[in-house]
Amino acid sequence: MRAALIVTLLIAAAVALQAQNRRAAIDYVARGTAKMDTGDLDGALADFTRAIELDRNYAASYFSRGLARRRLADLDGAISDFTKSIQLNPIAEAYLDRGAVRKDKGDRDGAITDYAKAIELNGKYADAYYNRGIALDDKGDHDAAIADFTRAIELNPQQARAFVGRGFARMQKGDAVGALADYNKALELNPQNALAYFNRSFVWKAGGDLDRAIADLTKDIELAPRDEAAYLERGILRGAKGDLNGAITDFDRVLEVNPDNAKAYANRGVIMLMQGKDAAAQGDFDRAFKLDSNLRPIIQRVIDEILKSRKKI
Repeated sequence: MRAALIVTLLIAAAVALQAQNRRAAIDYVARGTAKMDTGDLDGALADFTRAIELDRNYAASYFSRGLARRRLADLDGAISDFTKSIQLNPIAEAYLDRGAVRKDKGDRDGAITDYAKAIELNGKYADAYYNRGIALDDKGDHDAAIADFTRAIELNPQQARAFVGRGFARMQKGDAVGALADYNKALELNPQNALAYFNRSFVWKAGGDLDRAIADLTKDIELAPRDEAAYLERGILRGAKGDLNGAITDFDRVLEVNPDNAKAYANRGVIMLMQGKDAAAQGDFDRAFKLDSNLRPIIQRVIDEILKSRKKI
């Protein structure tokens, strides 16, 4: 009987210690989350790890550490943590975030599988439909992507990014009218959505309205001053309109943001060649081809056309 009493007391002590550790783990997760919100990712990681040491069966610790590891670019570590979180507590959010990391690693099929599981667990999870739409569009399955973006919009009509995603997918299918309507709606919902302006510029460009395209790219740049893609595209359009100095200014800005942007060197070289600055142009071409040899045949044709036009003058 005494032995039974001792066993009972030991079990009670173990249960009490387990409850105490769980409470401490919850506190560490809360503290780590607060640190992550302020940008202290290393501090957050340490707190989440301590929570796991205290209670290895608390799913939220792994989930939270997975979020921190993703932001720290430790993608494999993030996947490992989300997987452990799912084993302990298979919630839709964990599948969503693991899917996002898998997409970051280039595993689109794995991402789509995780997003599908999130939707299976929560059929009204708008973010899961949105994320799956992005992954499907990346794979070239534009119809399925449009269906997912549409479902995301049905579930959350105020989600501007879903309209941007659907607009992009529609544009890939050649539906410029539908794409324009979606980008306009996205900007109605969120006038600060830089990507909507960037994407809409391609609708205007496809219709030959370069002025509107440039205006949208300028708005994008105002909202996202380090968007090298917007500077590059605006530079190309300015060159097409004959604003050669404006084009060079944009290509210069691209290279300030990213000194290894081969397309910026190539396009700046073309403009310089048009201005008769042959030596400077050749320097840019050499840099461009060194960074991306695939540009050589395309740019060489442009060079040949410019040189041919000189002979006609």
